[in-house]
Amino acid sequence: MIFDTHCHLDAAPLGADTEAVLARARAAGGERVLVPGVRPAQWDALEALRGRHPASVAIALGIHPQCLPEMSSLERASGLEALEAQARRSRAVAIGDCGLDGATARDQGVSLEAQAAVVRRHVEVADRLGLPLIVHAQGAMGASLALFESLGPRRHGAVLHAFGGPAALVPRWAAIGFSFGIGPPITWPRARRAQDAARALPHARQLRGPPGPGTNQPPSRVGEPAEARAVLAALAALRDEPEALVRRASTENALRLFG
Repeated sequence: MIFDTHCHLDAAPLGADTEAVLARARAAGGERVLVPGVRPAQWDALEALRGRHPASVAIALGIHPQCLPEMSSLERASGLEALEAQARRSRAVAIGDCGLDGATARDQGVSLEAQAAVVRRHVEVADRLGLPLIVHAQGAMGASLALFESLGPRRHGAVLHAFGGPAALVPRWAAIGFSFGIGPPITWPRARRAQDAARALPHARQLRGPPGPGTNQPPSRVGEPAEARAVLAALAALRDEPEALVRRASTENALRLFG
């Protein structure tokens, strides 16, 4: 099986026809999709999506840093207060999306310090529930690494999704318990840094998960679960390894983290 560990299946354009997206995924060998949450107003719909597709869909709950500017202080506070109870009730397999976003700090007025305070609340919930974290670190890789190194190793695991490098940071992230989500960017001819990073990943920490809305990619490059086989084939070619080995490692790592 192929386990897509990061797909915003409920958001445009994929959310317009979830049934068709999942059918394409199954035809390509994809049997499981993890859909991360991005803001509290969406969490109930995620629970309903999982209920409609219990054999195919798992969910995570969190507050994405790019959503913070759109949320009132009351929505942020009440969402963080409700996160633990709703994650239990919804049978979430992870906590996230959460993390730091450089453009949000630079252009939207939510500082990295304010974003980090939200991240710390996610970490507390994940630790209490014994769940892994799903972490966004776009345009703030150094600050993100410093934050999580200060918080200590993730005993229940974590994923740095849509990881695009630099490869030199892989050992430091791995040392604090992180795995790495690899998606369609490694198939793009000019994505040299993402390709170098993919070559550097240890087998025990590689996961298949495409970028979704919020990764500053045009809609035609949003990524969907049906692309899993092509991404894994590209990863195998980059690493000069058998595709079966790469597929098996990705699936075993996903099951270890998310069940």
